[in-house]
Amino acid sequence: MKNNNKKTTVTILSILAGIIYLITIFPYFEAGYEGGIRNVKEQNKMESDGVVNSAKGSRVLQRIQLTPRNIDILYSDSIVNIKTGKMIPVSYTKMYVNDKSDKPNLFLNILLNIIVFLGSLPFFIIPIQFYKLIISFYKDQIFTLKNIKRIKVLSTLYLVLYAVRLVYTLTNYFIDKSTIELANYNIVIPDLGHNFLLISILLFIVVIVMKRVMIMKEEQDLTI
Repeated sequence: MKNNNKKTTVTILSILAGIIYLITIFPYFEAGYEGGIRNVKEQNKMESDGVVNSAKGSRVLQRIQLTPRNIDILYSDSIVNIKTGKMIPVSYTKMYVNDKSDKPNLFLNILLNIIVFLGSLPFFIIPIQFYKLIISFYKDQIFTLKNIKRIKVLSTLYLVLYAVRLVYTLTNYFIDKSTIELANYNIVIPDLGHNFLLISILLFIVVIVMKRVMIMKEEQDLTI
């Protein structure tokens, strides 16, 4: 009876973990999808208007993170409230900008696309490794070398996610800083995904603990 309860708990936790994982990665795919759709629409609009885009394939649309330049003026812009027809003060923290460079850096564009591709792979590998681990737990096979290896792989994948996001975000940030300057706003470094680094470190700690437990168990068995 207790064993069945444990398996039921593992099953429920696995489902919850899957839901939380989907919720966690959704914003990354949503941002990429939204940016891609906007880029396609922008390119089509330019072509339909007869505009020759010498920067086709470059970073036409870019989302940037902002902070007010003057900290004493919190609301540095205004926008129309359609319900009242009045202008209301606003301050932007994120903004999409059209970065139409006349001389696109082909190498940089290819590099960024490769980074995005490599960064998307762990998102698909992580759930596979995770549910292999859960199935092993479900079978009461917890402290095994296979599970240690799986957790180590998970830790490495999260570290790769962090590294890819770090490189991609900082690359775009320095490009934006060198090509864009906005009145009333400073361009700041966006979220670097430190949660991925934290998860990677925690999983690595779990690996160390599991190894120690296995050694203690082996020593105890030899003593007996």
